[in-house]
Amino acid sequence: MATQDVEPGSAQRLDKDTRETLVTVVRHAFLLSWSFVVLFPLYWLASMSLKPPGQANSLPPDWLFLPTVYNYIQLAQQSDFVGAFVNSLVMVGASVVLVLLIGVPAAYVLSRYDIPMERDVLVWILSSRMLPPIAVVLPFFIIFRELNLFDTRIGMVLMYISINLSLVVWVMKAFFDGIPETLEEAARVDGATQFQGFRKVILPAAKPGIFSVAIISFIFAWIELLFGLVLTSFEAVPVTLFVYSFIGSRSIEWSMLAAASMSMIIPVAIFLIAVNKYLAAGLSFGVVIKE
Repeated sequence: MATQDVEPGSAQRLDKDTRETLVTVVRHAFLLSWSFVVLFPLYWLASMSLKPPGQANSLPPDWLFLPTVYNYIQLAQQSDFVGAFVNSLVMVGASVVLVLLIGVPAAYVLSRYDIPMERDVLVWILSSRMLPPIAVVLPFFIIFRELNLFDTRIGMVLMYISINLSLVVWVMKAFFDGIPETLEEAARVDGATQFQGFRKVILPAAKPGIFSVAIISFIFAWIELLFGLVLTSFEAVPVTLFVYSFIGSRSIEWSMLAAASMSMIIPVAIFLIAVNKYLAAGLSFGVVIKE
């Protein structure tokens, strides 16, 4: 019986294809397993928020249950939670817009112009993030009381701006440094003023960085708790402080805490989904990064 010889090159290609297939399968299995590990706490929180109060902290946990929106209805009926939620949306949204209006032009100036003692200025801006919040919250409390900013939305907006401004300036300066100045020079040759070149050429090119710092600034301000705990009492209470109120000294309202936490996650998820479209468009803008 004749045997068919297999060419050595074909066997090598077969072995190479087999190894690549195995590597791909192992990689996808690892990523799937890691995704399950990362997303499981979110699933646990969501499932707890859909359980009745008496079933939320049962041990062993009930994996099969009839979902209910009772906890969310209870939250919506609490005017304090609705007011705190609106406070956070207004204050955080205003702070993100203002910090971009201040930080992006500042970063552009630091990137394009020769500023005296530029390195010292950058270090001074960054120094606002070096101290832990607990070390500066008392001075802020005294300043806010003296300026009648305690428990006001304006005061909290200013606080959120001070938290995120250094991040915006540093990230955007690095981004502007990577955009070639030849783009602006070409715009000026075509008759554009320097401001027009910045608005019509540089800002579209910097869109990925702008939306990235907008996302980070929104999240940092949205989840902030300490300053809201010290600098507010009733009128400008953020939603994080209201969520914290479900943790009592004797007991924890697990189902309501989970529902309130999910209510905090939803705006962040919506913001990320909305911004992601523009972020992808900015990444495909086609700007050549300078060497």
